[in-house]
Amino acid sequence: MSNPDVLNGAPTKRFFVSMLPRDIELDDAILDLVDNCIDGAMRQGREKLDTECPFEGYWCNLIVNQTEFVLEDNCGGIPDDYLDAAFRLGRPRTDLDNDLPTIGVYGIGMKRAIFKMAKDATVVSQSADRAVEVQYSAEWLDPDEENWELPLREVEKNGNLGVAIRITNLLPDVSSRFSRETFLDDLCDRLGQHFAYIMGKGFVIKLNGVQVRPETVRLIFSGDIEPFDYEANIGGVRIKVTVGFYRNLTRQVELEEATDPERSDPTARAAGEAGITVICNDRVIVMSDRTSITGWGIATTPRYHPQFRAISGLISFFCDDAELLPVSTTKRNLDTDSDTFMLARNAAMDGIKLFVGFTNRWKGSEEMVDNLLSSEKRVEAKSVSLVAEKGQVVRGSQHQEKRYVPDLPKPKGVTKKRRVAFSRDIGEIKYLADFLLGDTDAKAGDVGVAAWEETLKRSREQ
Repeated sequence: MSNPDVLNGAPTKRFFVSMLPRDIELDDAILDLVDNCIDGAMRQGREKLDTECPFEGYWCNLIVNQTEFVLEDNCGGIPDDYLDAAFRLGRPRTDLDNDLPTIGVYGIGMKRAIFKMAKDATVVSQSADRAVEVQYSAEWLDPDEENWELPLREVEKNGNLGVAIRITNLLPDVSSRFSRETFLDDLCDRLGQHFAYIMGKGFVIKLNGVQVRPETVRLIFSGDIEPFDYEANIGGVRIKVTVGFYRNLTRQVELEEATDPERSDPTARAAGEAGITVICNDRVIVMSDRTSITGWGIATTPRYHPQFRAISGLISFFCDDAELLPVSTTKRNLDTDSDTFMLARNAAMDGIKLFVGFTNRWKGSEEMVDNLLSSEKRVEAKSVSLVAEKGQVVRGSQHQEKRYVPDLPKPKGVTKKRRVAFSRDIGEIKYLADFLLGDTDAKAGDVGVAAWEETLKRSREQ
């Protein structure tokens, strides 16, 4: 140390190369790279962002297997005045993209993804300004090597303005995971979920040559049953919350299946689209959440139960300044302590309680509202505009809050139906299943109904 009165406060490369990648999952690192492609498309089409399909014509292609990772896009490349920031670990300028609805703030996504996957990597950018190649060599990626300089080499343009990231020397554990079909299937699902609303605006993503399909939140919207709808604006962040039903009410047979102790994960698959999805600037941060993150089980809001699996909803945040969004550096988690998020979550809780109440009132008579809950009446939750049409201002609000609370149908009179439930040995159930239905694997609820109907029939014949 040349000066005994001064300490070196600079970060080490070991922290960035070895430690920082541990904060993010492998598939999330790949999503980060696709996010950057979309940011590029936004820069290219600023004047079209308010149109219905601002990303039409833009694409990102991914090749993922055990020998290589390749990402290519046609989203304009990295402009000359962005190059330094793009390859710095952390964004040195706060004015970049502060007029665009991105979710990237900290400037670590591309670098962290490369550190997560590669022994070495090449990044080629072709913009309207210039075409360059940056090489992350094995020596540069050595955690003990403190040289931070990356060589920049001019290359010839090939006509496609975009970015290409090539990794042909994968880390061993990454190579192993890329070889598994389950990982690739899950990655495809994540891409379809996270970028669903971006793809709905024209952006195309392909994984190993197959186009990814979006998965959006769709709610039943009929004359009798409409969603709960809410809008607000807090500090420049526009909030929209929409909650409703996406399918018919849960039957007793489904509840028995969901609570069967022999099932290792009784609600994961069967719950389907149930729960609340959260998006920030059209990127899905949390999908179909059924925990306290989106209000389930907080205060007077009930915890999620399979009985409520017909309830779904969408919390949407939108702001041109990404720093104001309640999202973490990984872009996959939420800042649930922020005032912005808590305002939205409180609205979601109001919506959840409204539809939980409807579910409870119609318990035992679910089939009576089947005609009102047809899947043919589903619409995109994001497109619901009930607040604009007939919403009411929230009294005393300081955040331009308006909401629409639908008047849901109520049962007429007292239902004459009562629930009959009891448990029996599984061997007896299988015996009766075979005897009554000719199927030893029949559902316990179906066996119970068959036994009841057979007994009732015999009693009436006597």
